[in-house]
Amino acid sequence: MNTWTHAFTIGQFILDFAVVSGLLVLGTICRRYVGWFQRFLIPNNLIAGFLGLMLGPELLGVAVFSPERMGVYVYHLLALTFIGVGLQSGGGKHSRGAINLGFIQIMSMLLQAMIGLGVVMVMVYFVNPDLVPAVGVLLPLGFGMGPGIAYSIGQSWQAYGFAEGASIGLTIAAIGFLVAYGSGILIVNRGIRRGHAELVDRTDSLSREVRTGLVSAERAEARPVAARMTFTAGAIEPLTFHVAMVATIYLVTYGVTLALAEGLVLIGLEREVPTLWSFQFILANLIALVTGRLMHRGRIAHVLDDGFLHRLTGLMADYLIAASIMAISLTVAWDYIVPIALMCVVAAFATYASIKWVSQRVFEDYPFERFSGIYGEMTGTISSGLALVRIVDPEYKTPVAQDLVLSSGLALGFGFPLLLAINMPFTVFDGAMEGYWVLLGIVLGYLLLILLAWTRFGLQRKKRMVF
Repeated sequence: MNTWTHAFTIGQFILDFAVVSGLLVLGTICRRYVGWFQRFLIPNNLIAGFLGLMLGPELLGVAVFSPERMGVYVYHLLALTFIGVGLQSGGGKHSRGAINLGFIQIMSMLLQAMIGLGVVMVMVYFVNPDLVPAVGVLLPLGFGMGPGIAYSIGQSWQAYGFAEGASIGLTIAAIGFLVAYGSGILIVNRGIRRGHAELVDRTDSLSREVRTGLVSAERAEARPVAARMTFTAGAIEPLTFHVAMVATIYLVTYGVTLALAEGLVLIGLEREVPTLWSFQFILANLIALVTGRLMHRGRIAHVLDDGFLHRLTGLMADYLIAASIMAISLTVAWDYIVPIALMCVVAAFATYASIKWVSQRVFEDYPFERFSGIYGEMTGTISSGLALVRIVDPEYKTPVAQDLVLSSGLALGFGFPLLLAINMPFTVFDGAMEGYWVLLGIVLGYLLLILLAWTRFGLQRKKRMVF
């Protein structure tokens, strides 16, 4: 719970906010004028984060901020982002394509968990017996789930003596972003040249707007509408109300989590309290979903606008990703550079090969587009997956982007047992090696169960489509 009790002044908070904001502006300028960033479609928030890491206290010392405080912001922004997602109305029923993508996501997470555990356990037995095997557990969190979850769960392990977990998780997530945009852009461009993208001609190039990330002034009147007013002038600013709703739900989440923590202490399970606080973002999402459902039943959901919620979620995600890179401890990353590098290299190739193999055999429509999106998401986040889809489907004419978003909700549900299991080596086995062997067996068993369920409910057997 140290992220709630970490003390700093309001002045430090304002200064941190200003520093991250300035870096986001600088990142936007870099994306607008630097061709390399345009070529690989590096998002502004990621540019800002790496600029902060370079200018921060551990390297050049130009930007004044605390990596530890950045980690605290990541923790809270993760829950706030999940509240914004939970309040949105959603996209209706899941298509078969979304279901298949959801199964592929959890399959990839479980595969990454096995790779991480396998690589680190081999190193423990044959190279460095002092290495904490939990390093391997962070691989699916950073690669498959993103920096917020990697930090939230990694920092909870401080209570069990593994103080470096949060920074290692963020480091793996940062490498995952580089894999997603670096190799992802190369893979997509190669597929386009070979004619695998159905909606893009081999000679087509991305529009200037997509490359620079800036909607041109020439078509200002055709700019997309960001949000719609849900209150009349003079009552309350609609943006204020949406921010207040998100904050109120976060307050409720804090109260519920605190009550559950007190309950665990009363029944003698105080060791589980750090794990509970690391899952606060899931409680936040569930409470937001229930709130949205109750508002629909009460016929008052019209006071919320998905446009405002999308914008709020995007805002918090931008700051979350930038802060997550800035929160990396380069000293810790260097100390664990060998296992981190080995895990990430093996995971990158395995994720690519497994998703490609499955996509060629499962999807009846747009297999290359779906492969591109899910590969980007399972090495980065949903934003990197959508960025790759944008290259092969510039106008989002296919259902791939929507299916990718819908599948993320399914994957979160499928992945919840994995999130519970990864804490077992600490909570049940006190960090003993036997706990990691048990976890490896659970992951393997769950993977087989997922594949069985997928074959029964989602998988479509078809002739292989090569790309």
